[in-house]
Amino acid sequence: MESIEDDATYIRLIFKGFVFITNKRYETFQDLGAISRKMSKVLNTYSNLENTTESCYMDNGIRLVCERRKSFNTTLGCFLPAGSMYEMPEERGSVLFLEHLLFRRTKTHDQLETIVQDIGGKIAAVGMRDMFVFYGTVQSCKVDELVQLFADVILNGVICATDITEEKCVILNELAEMEVDREKVVMDYLPTIAYQGTALGNSVYTDTDTIKQFSIEKLSGFRSRLFKPCYITMISTGSVCLNELRKMVCEHFDCKVDDYKSSFGISSRMRTGTESLEYRFSAAELRLRDDDNQLAYVAIGVEGPSYKQRKEHVAFTVAKQIVGSWDMSYSGVNHNAPYIAHFAYNTDTCLMYKSFFHNYAQSTSIWGCYFVCERLKIEQMVAGLRKVWMKLCTTITEKEVSRAVNQCIAIDLMACNNSTNRFFDIVENVFRYGCYESIEQRVTEYEKINADKIREVCGKYVYDQHPVVIALGRIENLPDYALIRNGLYLLRY
Repeated sequence: MESIEDDATYIRLIFKGFVFITNKRYETFQDLGAISRKMSKVLNTYSNLENTTESCYMDNGIRLVCERRKSFNTTLGCFLPAGSMYEMPEERGSVLFLEHLLFRRTKTHDQLETIVQDIGGKIAAVGMRDMFVFYGTVQSCKVDELVQLFADVILNGVICATDITEEKCVILNELAEMEVDREKVVMDYLPTIAYQGTALGNSVYTDTDTIKQFSIEKLSGFRSRLFKPCYITMISTGSVCLNELRKMVCEHFDCKVDDYKSSFGISSRMRTGTESLEYRFSAAELRLRDDDNQLAYVAIGVEGPSYKQRKEHVAFTVAKQIVGSWDMSYSGVNHNAPYIAHFAYNTDTCLMYKSFFHNYAQSTSIWGCYFVCERLKIEQMVAGLRKVWMKLCTTITEKEVSRAVNQCIAIDLMACNNSTNRFFDIVENVFRYGCYESIEQRVTEYEKINADKIREVCGKYVYDQHPVVIALGRIENLPDYALIRNGLYLLRY
């Protein structure tokens, strides 16, 4: 009995202490005014932190863009107008080879991989149609060594014939693996057909015969023509400030800080490579019927607004989220918000679909939807997609727009948590928009979007427009192009 009473007393004491602590914590949260002041202070701190994005120009033409934020790691990289659209006919394949060989060797170092491993960093190069990007992520205390490495690659980089010979097998294997990924194949054909006859129609992945016959002279000429400091924009996101980055660049690139006007007269259009290039959107289709495939892979898109048409571009981004995406692994089953997700789940119309909004250069984009379905369900899927697009132009509701706006804001905010994602977000803004747009500004623009704006923009770019269609696989049931085109307007509207 005594032991039981002692245990009961002990339990009461513990419970009493727990209640006391809980009440104490509860009472501290009664002052809502204090909470508001604290949250306001946190938000202001976040806002001030996000606004510490600065830029300057060096006297050799390099543009520096630096975002300082609290982070143990820093992502530093460069972009320049050296995509596949800038390749001369005799230089086709240069971007693809340079993506593999940029960090192979320089005049002073034969094993750059060892240097990267010594500083504990990761580097990568990405070749696109309209620009070339290379970047690295290191500890913030190692940024100086990364800048030195980039300077060595840009100023002293060399390419050997043996490297090209070895890389041919790697690239051919990479293309063979890409053939299995039908989505990559379809989305690579999309701008090629949409902008056929223009520079933007050049794909990064050229034909195999060009790769087999590629020589060092082609790559050397492409690199010496476009990889110049005056075309480079260097971007940093991490704990390094602009003054620190500027000193590093001055030291390793042998240049001085000066005003933009004395920066060799490099205009913004020359820096982005849009001085004399034109982009013509062609409403056309490409069908590659392959009965060995059991499924159909289809992408339908229309020409969208450019990145500089900010209000229309933001509205189209929201419209992309309204259409949404879905596949059979989604856990929401019949309770997903997009109409096509309901439609696909209840009727087994498709296995997956995703809306896309791809920007190219500074003056054009493609907005549309990619889907995978069985061969006898293609016509039904096209009809469902057409219904959603026409709804965007006519009867979209404020509730659907509000949901999509919140999703867009969440996506942009989540990009801030990862330094690499943040780096590409800044690259997208600076290259395509011409300047950096802060998170606060973008959130403000998103909140201005309403149903009327969606109807206005979609009525301009989607309604009664000519699409581009890419399809491969079992596509014998895909409607003719004229029927798809006629589905983009309503006789009673």
